[in-house]
Amino acid sequence: MSSEPARRSRGAVLQDVLPESLGFGTIFAPLVVTAWYRRGRWEDPVLCELGPVASSIGAKALQYGQSVFEGMKAYRDLGERSPESGSFLFRPHDHARRFARSARRLGMPELPPEVFVSTVVDLVAALDEYVPGRRGQSLYLRPTMVGTTEDLTVRPATEFCYTVLATPSDALFTEPINVWVERGYSRAGAGGTGNVKAAGNYAASFAVSERLLERGFHQPLWLDAATRGTVEEFTAMNVFVRRGEQLLTPPLSDTILAGVTRDSVMRLVEDAGDLQVREEAIPIDGLLAAIERGEDIEVFGTGTAAVVAPVALVGDESGLRLHLRGHETAARLREQLLDVQHGVATTHDEWLLSVGRS
Repeated sequence: MSSEPARRSRGAVLQDVLPESLGFGTIFAPLVVTAWYRRGRWEDPVLCELGPVASSIGAKALQYGQSVFEGMKAYRDLGERSPESGSFLFRPHDHARRFARSARRLGMPELPPEVFVSTVVDLVAALDEYVPGRRGQSLYLRPTMVGTTEDLTVRPATEFCYTVLATPSDALFTEPINVWVERGYSRAGAGGTGNVKAAGNYAASFAVSERLLERGFHQPLWLDAATRGTVEEFTAMNVFVRRGEQLLTPPLSDTILAGVTRDSVMRLVEDAGDLQVREEAIPIDGLLAAIERGEDIEVFGTGTAAVVAPVALVGDESGLRLHLRGHETAARLREQLLDVQHGVATTHDEWLLSVGRS
Protein backbone atom coordinates (compact mmCIF):
# COMPACT_ATOMS: atom_id res chain seq x y z
CA MET A 1 0.00 0.00 0.00
CA SER A 2 1.38 3.39 -0.94
CA SER A 3 1.78 6.06 1.72
CA GLU A 4 1.07 9.78 1.49
CA PRO A 5 2.86 11.33 3.30
CA ALA A 6 5.76 9.08 4.32
CA ARG A 7 5.25 7.43 7.70
CA ARG A 8 6.84 9.07 10.66
CA SER A 9 8.49 7.07 13.39
CA ARG A 10 6.20 5.57 16.02
CA GLY A 11 6.82 5.40 19.72
CA ALA A 12 5.02 4.20 22.81
CA VAL A 13 1.30 4.44 23.38
CA LEU A 14 0.24 8.04 23.80
CA GLN A 15 -0.98 7.66 27.36
CA ASP A 16 0.16 11.22 28.07
CA VAL A 17 -2.00 12.48 25.19
CA LEU A 18 -5.02 10.17 25.17
CA PRO A 19 -7.41 10.93 28.04
CA GLU A 20 -8.16 8.15 30.53
CA SER A 21 -11.81 8.20 29.44
CA LEU A 22 -11.98 8.08 25.63
CA GLY A 23 -15.69 7.92 24.99
CA PHE A 24 -16.71 6.18 21.80
CA GLY A 25 -15.92 7.41 18.31
CA THR A 26 -15.13 11.01 19.19
CA ILE A 27 -11.31 11.05 18.87
CA PHE A 28 -10.02 10.47 15.33
CA ALA A 29 -6.52 9.18 14.60
CA PRO A 30 -4.55 11.28 12.08
CA LEU A 31 -4.22 8.64 9.33
CA VAL A 32 -6.79 6.88 7.14
CA VAL A 33 -6.82 4.42 4.25
CA THR A 34 -8.48 5.37 0.98
CA ALA A 35 -9.04 3.32 -2.18
CA TRP A 36 -11.10 4.07 -5.30
CA TYR A 37 -13.02 1.77 -7.60
CA ARG A 38 -12.95 3.19 -11.13
CA ARG A 39 -13.31 1.75 -14.63
CA GLY A 40 -14.30 -1.62 -13.27
CA ARG A 41 -11.37 -2.24 -10.91
CA TRP A 42 -9.98 -1.33 -7.51
CA GLU A 43 -7.03 1.04 -7.48
CA ASP A 44 -4.24 0.57 -4.96
CA PRO A 45 -5.13 1.68 -1.41
CA VAL A 46 -3.34 4.76 -0.09
CA LEU A 47 -2.40 5.63 3.50
CA CYS A 48 -2.90 9.35 3.94
CA GLU A 49 -3.62 12.12 6.41
CA LEU A 50 -7.13 12.36 7.84
CA GLY A 51 -9.19 14.85 5.90
CA PRO A 52 -12.36 15.29 3.83
CA VAL A 53 -13.03 12.94 0.92
CA ALA A 54 -14.17 14.85 -2.15
CA SER A 55 -17.68 13.87 -3.22
CA SER A 56 -20.46 15.44 -5.23
CA ILE A 57 -23.77 16.27 -3.60
CA GLY A 58 -25.25 14.17 -6.40
CA ALA A 59 -23.33 11.05 -5.33
CA LYS A 60 -25.35 7.84 -5.01
CA ALA A 61 -24.36 7.52 -1.36
CA LEU A 62 -25.91 10.89 -0.52
CA GLN A 63 -28.93 10.65 -2.78
CA TYR A 64 -29.86 6.98 -2.40
CA GLY A 65 -27.92 5.70 0.60
CA GLN A 66 -25.59 3.36 -1.30
CA SER A 67 -23.24 3.00 1.65
CA VAL A 68 -22.03 0.08 3.78
CA PHE A 69 -19.57 -0.18 6.64
CA GLU A 70 -17.92 -2.50 9.14
CA GLY A 71 -16.99 -2.06 12.79
CA MET A 72 -13.92 -3.87 14.11
CA LYS A 73 -11.19 -3.36 16.67
CA ALA A 74 -7.48 -3.53 17.36
CA TYR A 75 -6.63 -4.35 20.98
CA ARG A 76 -3.33 -3.70 22.74
CA ASP A 77 -1.45 -6.90 23.57
CA LEU A 78 -1.66 -7.14 27.36
CA GLY A 79 -0.40 -10.71 27.46
CA GLU A 80 3.16 -9.64 26.64
CA ARG A 81 3.62 -12.59 24.30
CA SER A 82 6.70 -11.11 22.60
CA PRO A 83 8.66 -7.84 22.63
CA GLU A 84 7.63 -7.20 19.00
CA SER A 85 3.93 -7.65 19.62
CA GLY A 86 1.97 -4.44 19.39
CA SER A 87 -1.73 -5.22 19.09
CA PHE A 88 -4.24 -7.74 17.83
CA LEU A 89 -6.97 -7.43 15.25
CA PHE A 90 -9.97 -9.46 16.37
CA ARG A 91 -11.40 -11.79 13.70
CA PRO A 92 -10.53 -9.50 10.76
CA HIS A 93 -11.23 -12.15 8.11
CA ASP A 94 -14.80 -12.55 9.40
CA HIS A 95 -15.29 -8.81 9.13
CA ALA A 96 -13.86 -8.87 5.61
CA ARG A 97 -16.37 -11.52 4.54
CA ARG A 98 -19.28 -9.64 6.11
CA PHE A 99 -18.17 -6.42 4.41
CA ALA A 100 -18.27 -8.27 1.08
CA ARG A 101 -21.78 -9.58 1.82
CA SER A 102 -22.98 -6.07 2.63
CA ALA A 103 -21.50 -4.75 -0.61
CA ARG A 104 -23.19 -7.45 -2.68
CA ARG A 105 -26.57 -6.71 -1.12
CA LEU A 106 -26.36 -3.03 -2.08
CA GLY A 107 -25.12 -3.64 -5.62
CA MET A 108 -21.53 -2.63 -4.88
CA PRO A 109 -18.25 -4.27 -5.92
CA GLU A 110 -16.70 -6.62 -3.42
CA LEU A 111 -13.37 -5.56 -1.99
CA PRO A 112 -11.21 -8.71 -2.01
CA PRO A 113 -10.95 -9.98 1.59
CA GLU A 114 -7.15 -10.08 1.44
CA VAL A 115 -7.11 -6.39 0.43
CA PHE A 116 -9.55 -5.53 3.22
CA VAL A 117 -7.37 -7.27 5.81
CA SER A 118 -4.12 -5.78 4.50
CA THR A 119 -5.52 -2.25 4.65
CA VAL A 120 -6.55 -2.54 8.29
CA VAL A 121 -3.25 -4.22 9.21
CA ASP A 122 -1.24 -1.43 7.58
CA LEU A 123 -3.35 1.27 9.19
CA VAL A 124 -3.09 -0.23 12.67
CA ALA A 125 0.66 -0.71 12.28
CA ALA A 126 1.03 2.94 11.29
CA LEU A 127 -1.17 4.05 14.19
CA ASP A 128 0.36 1.78 16.83
CA GLU A 129 0.75 4.61 19.34
CA TYR A 130 -2.99 5.30 19.07
CA VAL A 131 -3.97 1.81 20.23
CA PRO A 132 -4.89 2.45 23.89
CA GLY A 133 -3.11 0.48 26.57
CA ARG A 134 -5.95 0.04 29.07
CA ARG A 135 -8.02 -3.12 29.28
CA GLY A 136 -11.33 -2.82 27.44
CA GLN A 137 -10.18 0.10 25.31
CA SER A 138 -9.31 -0.33 21.65
CA LEU A 139 -8.56 1.33 18.36
CA TYR A 140 -12.01 1.08 16.78
CA LEU A 141 -11.86 0.78 12.98
CA ARG A 142 -14.59 1.81 10.57
CA PRO A 143 -14.10 0.47 7.02
CA THR A 144 -16.69 2.13 4.76
CA MET A 145 -17.66 1.96 1.10
CA VAL A 146 -19.81 4.59 -0.62
CA GLY A 147 -21.11 5.04 -4.14
CA THR A 148 -19.65 8.24 -5.61
CA THR A 149 -21.09 8.29 -9.14
CA GLU A 150 -22.70 11.69 -9.76
CA ASP A 151 -26.16 11.28 -11.29
CA LEU A 152 -29.73 10.83 -10.14
CA THR A 153 -30.59 7.70 -12.11
CA VAL A 154 -32.03 5.06 -9.83
CA ARG A 155 -29.37 2.45 -10.42
CA PRO A 156 -26.09 1.47 -8.75
CA ALA A 157 -23.04 3.68 -8.89
CA THR A 158 -20.12 2.70 -11.11
CA GLU A 159 -17.47 4.43 -8.98
CA PHE A 160 -16.90 3.85 -5.28
CA CYS A 161 -14.68 5.06 -2.47
CA TYR A 162 -13.41 2.76 0.27
CA THR A 163 -12.03 4.29 3.46
CA VAL A 164 -10.89 3.09 6.87
CA LEU A 165 -11.22 5.51 9.78
CA ALA A 166 -9.66 4.82 13.20
CA THR A 167 -10.71 6.13 16.60
CA PRO A 168 -9.23 5.29 20.04
CA SER A 169 -12.29 4.37 22.08
CA ASP A 170 -13.83 2.90 25.17
CA ALA A 171 -16.55 0.30 24.73
CA LEU A 172 -19.80 1.83 23.50
CA PHE A 173 -21.40 1.12 26.88
CA THR A 174 -19.35 0.95 30.07
CA GLU A 175 -22.29 0.53 32.47
CA PRO A 176 -25.49 -1.59 32.38
CA ILE A 177 -28.02 -0.10 29.97
CA ASN A 178 -31.72 0.70 29.90
CA VAL A 179 -33.65 -0.63 26.89
CA TRP A 180 -37.03 0.24 25.41
CA VAL A 181 -39.30 -2.31 23.76
CA GLU A 182 -40.14 -0.60 20.47
CA ARG A 183 -43.65 -1.64 19.41
CA GLY A 184 -44.27 0.99 16.75
CA TYR A 185 -41.41 1.25 14.30
CA SER A 186 -39.53 -1.77 12.92
CA ARG A 187 -35.82 -2.14 12.31
CA ALA A 188 -35.99 -4.48 9.31
CA GLY A 189 -38.39 -6.50 7.21
CA ALA A 190 -38.06 -9.82 5.43
CA GLY A 191 -36.00 -9.55 2.26
CA GLY A 192 -34.56 -6.17 3.23
CA THR A 193 -31.12 -5.16 4.44
CA GLY A 194 -31.41 -6.06 8.12
CA ASN A 195 -28.75 -8.76 7.90
CA VAL A 196 -26.04 -6.49 6.45
CA LYS A 197 -24.36 -3.33 7.69
CA ALA A 198 -26.10 -0.85 5.42
CA ALA A 199 -25.76 2.72 6.69
CA GLY A 200 -29.48 3.34 6.23
CA ASN A 201 -30.34 0.66 8.80
CA TYR A 202 -28.85 2.88 11.48
CA ALA A 203 -30.21 6.18 10.18
CA ALA A 204 -33.72 4.70 10.30
CA SER A 205 -33.31 4.16 14.05
CA PHE A 206 -32.30 7.74 14.89
CA ALA A 207 -35.78 9.18 15.44
CA VAL A 208 -36.59 6.37 17.87
CA SER A 209 -33.22 6.60 19.61
CA GLU A 210 -33.46 10.35 20.13
CA ARG A 211 -36.85 9.96 21.78
CA LEU A 212 -35.59 7.18 24.03
CA LEU A 213 -32.49 9.05 25.13
CA GLU A 214 -34.70 11.87 26.38
CA ARG A 215 -36.47 9.30 28.58
CA GLY A 216 -33.27 7.82 29.98
CA PHE A 217 -33.05 4.75 27.73
CA HIS A 218 -29.97 3.77 25.73
CA GLN A 219 -31.19 1.37 23.04
CA PRO A 220 -34.45 0.22 21.47
CA LEU A 221 -35.20 -3.49 21.59
CA TRP A 222 -36.58 -4.19 18.13
CA LEU A 223 -39.32 -6.74 17.48
CA ASP A 224 -40.10 -8.66 14.31
CA ALA A 225 -41.85 -6.52 11.71
CA ALA A 226 -44.53 -9.07 10.85
CA THR A 227 -46.13 -9.68 14.27
CA ARG A 228 -44.29 -7.42 16.75
CA GLY A 229 -44.26 -10.55 18.90
CA THR A 230 -40.66 -11.77 19.04
CA VAL A 231 -37.33 -10.21 19.95
CA GLU A 232 -34.90 -9.48 17.13
CA GLU A 233 -31.97 -7.24 18.16
CA PHE A 234 -30.89 -3.90 19.53
CA THR A 235 -29.83 -1.18 17.10
CA ALA A 236 -26.13 -1.77 17.78
CA MET A 237 -26.11 -5.27 19.30
CA ASN A 238 -27.45 -8.78 19.09
CA VAL A 239 -29.66 -9.95 21.97
CA PHE A 240 -29.05 -12.73 24.49
CA VAL A 241 -31.32 -13.92 27.29
CA ARG A 242 -30.05 -16.21 30.04
CA ARG A 243 -32.96 -18.03 31.58
CA GLY A 244 -31.80 -20.42 34.26
CA GLU A 245 -29.17 -22.65 32.66
CA GLN A 246 -30.16 -21.82 29.09
CA LEU A 247 -28.69 -19.03 26.98
CA LEU A 248 -31.11 -17.99 24.26
CA THR A 249 -30.61 -15.80 21.21
CA PRO A 250 -32.85 -15.26 18.17
CA PRO A 251 -31.85 -17.39 15.15
CA LEU A 252 -30.16 -15.54 12.31
CA SER A 253 -32.41 -14.48 9.45
CA ASP A 254 -32.56 -11.85 6.74
CA THR A 255 -33.60 -9.33 9.41
CA ILE A 256 -30.85 -10.00 11.98
CA LEU A 257 -27.17 -9.16 11.57
CA ALA A 258 -24.74 -12.07 11.97
CA GLY A 259 -22.66 -10.52 14.73
CA VAL A 260 -19.02 -11.52 15.04
CA THR A 261 -19.21 -10.91 18.80
CA ARG A 262 -22.45 -12.89 18.93
CA ASP A 263 -20.70 -15.89 17.41
CA SER A 264 -17.68 -15.44 19.71
CA VAL A 265 -19.86 -15.40 22.84
CA MET A 266 -21.71 -18.53 21.75
CA ARG A 267 -18.39 -20.30 21.20
CA LEU A 268 -17.09 -19.26 24.63
CA VAL A 269 -20.26 -20.53 26.31
CA GLU A 270 -20.04 -23.83 24.44
CA ASP A 271 -16.40 -24.14 25.55
CA ALA A 272 -17.36 -23.62 29.20
CA GLY A 273 -20.24 -26.08 29.02
CA ASP A 274 -22.13 -24.56 31.96
CA LEU A 275 -25.00 -23.21 29.87
CA GLN A 276 -27.02 -24.68 27.04
CA VAL A 277 -26.92 -22.35 24.02
CA ARG A 278 -30.10 -22.30 21.99
CA GLU A 279 -31.03 -20.25 18.93
CA GLU A 280 -34.78 -19.84 19.07
CA ALA A 281 -37.52 -17.25 18.85
CA ILE A 282 -38.00 -15.29 22.07
CA PRO A 283 -41.60 -14.05 22.53
CA ILE A 284 -41.45 -10.57 24.02
CA ASP A 285 -44.57 -10.90 26.18
CA GLY A 286 -43.36 -14.17 27.68
CA LEU A 287 -39.96 -12.64 28.42
CA LEU A 288 -41.46 -9.60 30.14
CA ALA A 289 -43.84 -11.77 32.18
CA ALA A 290 -40.95 -13.97 33.34
CA ILE A 291 -38.91 -10.95 34.40
CA GLU A 292 -41.92 -9.55 36.25
CA ARG A 293 -42.37 -12.88 38.09
CA GLY A 294 -38.80 -12.64 39.32
CA GLU A 295 -37.40 -15.58 37.39
CA ASP A 296 -33.64 -16.05 37.15
CA ILE A 297 -33.10 -14.03 33.97
CA GLU A 298 -30.38 -11.88 32.47
CA VAL A 299 -30.65 -9.89 29.26
CA PHE A 300 -27.59 -8.52 27.50
CA GLY A 301 -26.38 -7.31 24.14
CA THR A 302 -23.25 -8.23 22.23
CA GLY A 303 -21.51 -6.28 19.51
CA THR A 304 -18.11 -5.08 18.34
CA ALA A 305 -18.57 -1.58 19.75
CA ALA A 306 -20.22 -2.64 23.00
CA VAL A 307 -18.47 -6.01 23.56
CA VAL A 308 -21.01 -7.33 26.13
CA ALA A 309 -23.56 -4.92 27.64
CA PRO A 310 -25.89 -6.10 30.43
CA VAL A 311 -29.43 -4.72 30.60
CA ALA A 312 -30.47 -3.09 33.87
CA LEU A 313 -33.97 -1.87 32.96
CA VAL A 314 -36.61 -2.77 30.36
CA GLY A 315 -39.45 -0.34 29.63
CA ASP A 316 -42.13 0.38 27.06
CA GLU A 317 -44.81 2.92 26.20
CA SER A 318 -47.34 1.38 28.62
CA GLY A 319 -45.32 2.61 31.57
CA LEU A 320 -43.85 -0.82 32.27
CA ARG A 321 -40.49 -0.63 34.04
CA LEU A 322 -38.76 -3.91 34.90
CA HIS A 323 -35.41 -4.01 36.68
CA LEU A 324 -32.87 -6.79 36.11
CA ARG A 325 -30.31 -6.91 38.89
CA GLY A 326 -28.29 -9.98 37.96
CA HIS A 327 -25.46 -9.43 35.48
CA GLU A 328 -23.09 -12.24 36.43
CA THR A 329 -23.15 -14.12 33.12
CA ALA A 330 -22.73 -10.98 31.05
CA ALA A 331 -19.85 -9.79 33.24
CA ARG A 332 -18.11 -13.16 33.04
CA LEU A 333 -18.44 -13.38 29.27
CA ARG A 334 -17.18 -9.83 28.83
CA GLU A 335 -14.05 -10.58 30.84
CA GLN A 336 -13.48 -13.88 29.02
CA LEU A 337 -13.81 -12.17 25.66
CA LEU A 338 -11.49 -9.31 26.64
CA ASP A 339 -8.92 -11.88 27.80
CA VAL A 340 -8.95 -13.32 24.29
CA GLN A 341 -8.96 -9.97 22.52
CA HIS A 342 -6.03 -8.61 24.55
CA GLY A 343 -4.01 -11.81 24.15
CA VAL A 344 -4.18 -12.67 27.85
CA ALA A 345 -5.97 -15.97 27.26
CA THR A 346 -4.35 -18.59 25.05
CA THR A 347 -7.66 -20.01 23.83
CA HIS A 348 -8.97 -19.10 20.39
CA ASP A 349 -5.71 -17.72 19.09
CA GLU A 350 -7.23 -18.29 15.64
CA TRP A 351 -9.38 -15.22 16.26
CA LEU A 352 -6.36 -12.94 16.59
CA LEU A 353 -4.12 -11.42 13.95
CA SER A 354 -0.99 -9.90 15.44
CA VAL A 355 0.04 -6.46 14.19
CA GLY A 356 3.59 -5.44 15.03
CA ARG A 357 4.82 -1.94 15.63
CA SER A 358 5.92 -0.16 12.45
